[in-house]
Amino acid sequence: MKESPGKAENTMSRFSKADFWLYLFLLPLYFAVWGKFGQKFAAGAVISMATGVFCWFVALVLCSPPENKEFSEKTFAWPLFALFPLFCPLGLPLWLIPFILIISYLVAITCFGGYGRHFFNPVALAVVFMVCGYSNTASLSATRPLPPANSGYKTWSAGMPAAKPLWRIYESVSSARLVEASVSGALPAIPGHAFGLPLLLASFCMSFVFAHRRLWWLAAVAGTALFAFVCSKYSVMVISPAHPLLLGIVPGLLLIAIADFSTLPESPLEQLLGGLIFAALALLFIVKSDNALGPVFAFLLAQVLLPLLTDLTKKWSRK
Repeated sequence: MKESPGKAENTMSRFSKADFWLYLFLLPLYFAVWGKFGQKFAAGAVISMATGVFCWFVALVLCSPPENKEFSEKTFAWPLFALFPLFCPLGLPLWLIPFILIISYLVAITCFGGYGRHFFNPVALAVVFMVCGYSNTASLSATRPLPPANSGYKTWSAGMPAAKPLWRIYESVSSARLVEASVSGALPAIPGHAFGLPLLLASFCMSFVFAHRRLWWLAAVAGTALFAFVCSKYSVMVISPAHPLLLGIVPGLLLIAIADFSTLPESPLEQLLGGLIFAALALLFIVKSDNALGPVFAFLLAQVLLPLLTDLTKKWSRK
């Protein structure tokens, strides 16, 4: 059913407002990460946004004049460039960031006819491209934060990789210290995910305040907690259900998913199924994995598998 112009305008207005609040959240978060991990993180975030401005300007110039106003106001993929720094390891050379983002923008957005028509989440696609293309030439591991508080504002980079896989470090965090660990930024991490609880709360607010795929968010969070409980029960990993929701990159994945909610399913049943598929695959990539960015693959796989499962379900119900 086609939406009326008024309703479509309302939806776009809410989406723009959600973007505005997202950027207000990211600004202090990035400043906090800068203080923990050094100036290189801040430089990466600036380069990421500068690449976005460049892509926006080129796309605006290439548009025909009648489309310029609509393009500049509604259809550009700003979340790609604003959220990519969350997943940037400190070992990634800064000069690679523009190439990764430009190629990801062309593949994820331009090839599908523009922002809003794309199928894959562009941030997740950029991270996968980064991991597959540069993991052999750059260290994409988690990093230990700088010991003195706020010393990152005067230091270029923390530069010290974690001594052991993240899942072992997070497994050693007791449930009593879990919330404190998720807001202190004291644990080794991919820098943008040093503060897990704020990321989780930001994804919750964007989902429920702006009505962006609430059922998907609930299914993803509940599924992650459930599968973590199962892992703990069978001694696969000794963690609480809240561990993967507060430590690691799952909170950031929830945020990029809700920020770019047009790539998530619309129907209630598909939202529930999609959230559960993502949760199951995310735990699969977390359990005893040495790759801190592994759950990003789970997110893209869930986006691919859901339409296939939906089609199979429809065919089975017809029979």
